[in-house]
Amino acid sequence: MDRERTRRTETERHTDRGQAYTLEGFIGAMIVLMAVLFALQSVVITPTSGGLADRSVQSQVQQEAQDALVVSDQHDNLSALVRHWGDDESFGDLNGSTAPGDDHDYDTFSQNDLENASVLGQVLNERFAAQGWNYNLEFHYTDGSEFDHKTAVYQGSPPSDAITASYMVMLYEDQYVKPDEEEPLESYDDEPMIPRATSDEDPVYNVVEVRLVVW
Repeated sequence: MDRERTRRTETERHTDRGQAYTLEGFIGAMIVLMAVLFALQSVVITPTSGGLADRSVQSQVQQEAQDALVVSDQHDNLSALVRHWGDDESFGDLNGSTAPGDDHDYDTFSQNDLENASVLGQVLNERFAAQGWNYNLEFHYTDGSEFDHKTAVYQGSPPSDAITASYMVMLYEDQYVKPDEEEPLESYDDEPMIPRATSDEDPVYNVVEVRLVVW
């Protein structure tokens, strides 16, 4: 009888211990699952993790890109950047790369060149490049009959959700070609990076859309 009672007590003890192990395992699994869910909700959105899909991020980047163009124009620097030409069909004395496309054989700005040449470059490199964003900078214009553009900075092919900001700059024939300032637009002897779109009697040389694409 005592043996039977002892055996039953040990069996109950093993059963209780097994239930305790099962409960501990279940609680441990719940803790791990909650930790994973918390980590997923705490992931920081970066430019390479689809951040532009978030409308608030998209709106913020759009505003900052537009502000960068406005600030540069207020310093009378955006027009100077558009007129930053060299005598070898490039944007000044640069260390950039050849612009993409079969029809583009001129040199583009590198990030350092753009920063040295303009307020816009300083803002873009500080706000976007330093934070891991890519950007292209383009100058869109007409020659009086057809539309064309020059790529000033090229950092790759932007995705479909890239942000675009633009600002219109008016060029006048008496403004000088930068950075040398030896010739005004009206008498520039070399092949101009941006052609004249008006008659010789018109003081307006051309109107250029400065387009900034960020992703």
